Amino acid sequence: MTEFGIRGSTTRATLWRSMVVLELALVAVFGMSAWVMQGTRATAERVGTHSVPSIMHILAAHAALVEADEAAVGSFRSGAVGLTGPGERYQNQIAVAAQSLTRLAVDSIAGAVVGQNIQLVQGQLAAYSGLIEQADAHYRQDPASALARADLWYASRLLHMPDGGILAQLDDLLTIERQALAGQLSTGRMAPGWVVTWIVPAVVLLALLVTIQVFLSRRFRRTFNPPLLAATIAVLAATAAMSSDFAARGELAATQRAGDTLVDVWQARIDAADRSGQTMLRELIAGACPDGCRETLDRIAAGVAGPREAPGEQVLTARIRDVDGHAAAAADTTGQLILLVLAALAAMALIPFGLVPRINEYR
Repeated sequence: MTEFGIRGSTTRATLWRSMVVLELALVAVFGMSAWVMQGTRATAERVGTHSVPSIMHILAAHAALVEADEAAVGSFRSGAVGLTGPGERYQNQIAVAAQSLTRLAVDSIAGAVVGQNIQLVQGQLAAYSGLIEQADAHYRQDPASALARADLWYASRLLHMPDGGILAQLDDLLTIERQALAGQLSTGRMAPGWVVTWIVPAVVLLALLVTIQVFLSRRFRRTFNPPLLAATIAVLAATAAMSSDFAARGELAATQRAGDTLVDVWQARIDAADRSGQTMLRELIAGACPDGCRETLDRIAAGVAGPREAPGEQVLTARIRDVDGHAAAAADTTGQLILLVLAALAAMALIPFGLVPRINEYR
């Protein structure tokens, strides 16, 4: 049977060797297909349970700290700090930030550097809260105290320092997590070249099945071999099941794009709150600015994005659902993997049913 590159002295030997070749080809094709599909699913699960939540934790912490700072400054500016301290909103947002950092430490898979940065931010957050409490204590002793304003200024500076400030550290963490996500979607079994490892063998396997059926049709004068025809259909079904791998990869790419949009929307909300807080802070301490802080305040204000309408809560929620939806769709490949396994087992059983009777005719 020259089509297989096998030289057999008899038809019986050719059929035996053909059956062995087909079975080995099936094992290779379906083994590689299952390996690639499992890699895609594992990546999708990591993205949905670790990478996407990690990015959201950082954004939530960033937003909470900016809102906490705005709330604290607003309390001092209105004088409410004398009655209620920095306020319930401040306390709630500090708690949200701390909780988000704790969750980030659990969910992040970006490496040890993330854990080190989280510890640094947590230490800075404790220092920031201490300065706000100290400003509160000074204000209660003397509402006109310059010390209260100085503490408030130093707290905000700890938050906004471009090199090593809390928000800058969170920006670094966000960059690390986004790079980790991009790496997961472009390396290992997610690299585009791995798709070829099952497409080419599958095409070769289908060609082998067609070739052996043509050979049997000519040799035994029978138009169809039902078991081999069914095995061919099983291979086609498995190939269709593997198409879900393309769909999963597409959903993962959509997850990354939706995540980029989410970052932009959330950052716009953060900028709006930060702009409000820094404007109030500049007005509050303009008359008693410590360490020549006016220039620094102007620099911070200039670094905050210019006026633009902050996206509403509904827009933010919709973007979060969009990210979660794509991530969940990418991970939903279990059924297709089961179909692949069943099709492989069926094809491996059908090939002997199609060839053994013909082999027995040459005993």
